[in-house]
Amino acid sequence: MSLPPARKGHAGPKIVIPGFAHFGVSGHSFNELLLFKNESLDIGLTPRILVPRSTDERVAAEIEADRVLDLLPEFEVNTGNFVLSTMTFADTARLVAPLRAWLDAECLDSSDMIYFPRGHPVLISGIGKWLSEKTDDRRPAVFFRIIGDELTDLDTGRFKTRAVFYRLASADLDHASARERVFFLVNSSAKARSVARVLRRRSFMMQHHFGRPPDTAPVAETVDPTVYVHVNSRSGRCLTNLGDTIRRVREVEPATRFVIKPAGDISDTMAALDLGDSAFVEILPLQMSTTEYFGNLARSTLVVLAYEAQPYRFLTSGVFTEAASLGKPVIVPRGTWMADKIAEGYGVGMSFEGRPPEALAEVILKALRESRQLASAAQAIAPRLAEETGCRRFIETMVSLAKTTPDMEPGYRIGDDINFSDALDSRDFMGNGWSETESWGTWTIGSRAELSVKLAAKPDRLLFLGAFAFAHLPRQDHEGVNVRVYCGDEPIAEWKFTPAEARGGGPRWFSAPLPAPEHLGSALNLVFEIEGASSPHAEGLSHDRRVLGLGLCKLAIAEAGEASVIERGVEQQAQKEQEPAPPKVRLLTRLVNRMRN
Repeated sequence: MSLPPARKGHAGPKIVIPGFAHFGVSGHSFNELLLFKNESLDIGLTPRILVPRSTDERVAAEIEADRVLDLLPEFEVNTGNFVLSTMTFADTARLVAPLRAWLDAECLDSSDMIYFPRGHPVLISGIGKWLSEKTDDRRPAVFFRIIGDELTDLDTGRFKTRAVFYRLASADLDHASARERVFFLVNSSAKARSVARVLRRRSFMMQHHFGRPPDTAPVAETVDPTVYVHVNSRSGRCLTNLGDTIRRVREVEPATRFVIKPAGDISDTMAALDLGDSAFVEILPLQMSTTEYFGNLARSTLVVLAYEAQPYRFLTSGVFTEAASLGKPVIVPRGTWMADKIAEGYGVGMSFEGRPPEALAEVILKALRESRQLASAAQAIAPRLAEETGCRRFIETMVSLAKTTPDMEPGYRIGDDINFSDALDSRDFMGNGWSETESWGTWTIGSRAELSVKLAAKPDRLLFLGAFAFAHLPRQDHEGVNVRVYCGDEPIAEWKFTPAEARGGGPRWFSAPLPAPEHLGSALNLVFEIEGASSPHAEGLSHDRRVLGLGLCKLAIAEAGEASVIERGVEQQAQKEQEPAPPKVRLLTRLVNRMRN
């Protein structure tokens, strides 16, 4: 392994970027490293980029990267490889040894930074141990960017099995003496929630940093309307029905041209497509230079992100940010991060919903009819977006954060729900009086159960507690269960459950107004006192001797206007989640309980 040369003279602070991903000369991984190199130099930093040994020598030379890293295990954990994954995680010291050796030889100090473009439990645990061995003046600030799919199953929205190893890695940080030097960066509230629940760490919100490079030359649009369509492995029916979508558009607007940019391993699907008249459809290559990539975006009239919606409720899109910073209207799936960014003023465009051929074609046609107005609005905000979502702003924000020592404890964001059927999502809020996590939620045990919810910010409006719950009512002649709810020492509600009101035993919403904001502290200590709890064993139903009272599925704290929205969303999700939970639930519960103890 080649080690770095010793630091000489008064070079600027260093930013070390270990990029463990496979990449060529095209795509976000390469573009990100290239942008970081150029922008870091422009603001007086000294970039040091590290890439896997397997990286093509010419590609590494383009970004002046050192080929010193060993690839990390993919860590796609499941019940079949859980033991092997545990052994891999236990082998962290060996896996990070090449990186540690390079960092030690570099002689970093507290003015320097290390930025990981993607998190990994081995890296989080290993870098925490490395930092703890350094003196204060030799500890650089470390940043991990959380993408979204590391922790969350994009199809179900539940935390992946691998998330428990992120939790273990974060626990290693908590035990290290340098936990305040490690920052987790996110660019959506969904990711911030995941970091808070799984890693039990505060995250720091950043704008997406794939904006237009500052040296991108403007490219004139083609005379005919041109629709740039980006497809990838998460395009689903949008990709398989793309030929039908193109035909529907061209039946109404026959002069429209389509430029299709595939990404990822979708060659078989692309080969099976019938895209019609090839004179009006151009398929771009997978590998392009940065100049070619932005040139094709720039000559388009509209940019279409032909993706399924569900994964992008958690993922973000670099293509969206790049197109918006070029002043291009963007068509996106509804209910996604991209649609939220348009609503927040970080892009201009439209959203589609429903079956791809009909719905997507209809929205494209509408956008073409309004293309002048949309383009004018998009171009008006493009200069601001190029600055705010550019790589330079991202680096400058890290430089500012590195000079602070913020509180790293996470806080609950008003309006978020807490899922009691997911151990990683809920166990850290629980005190005494709760049973194990089950596929539907969690039972209270005995006559009293406690929750503690630390707020991210002190509220200035009246809040309501909402609980999606039911009670253990084993017989039709059961007298019922009464639950008295307290916030601190103040009683706020009494919920009554009777067999007649049980609606077949399913959960329903119960609510309670919390004390006025001026009487609330930084943490809400909630107590449930239960009368009428009983055990299945005592009722002659089973050998289960637990004294069951309240069955809690989900809980949320919200302002009055948000409460009904949360309730509708949770009820709709509950209808979808009729399938039994995977067998990992009990295993995760035991692991989380052991970590808490």
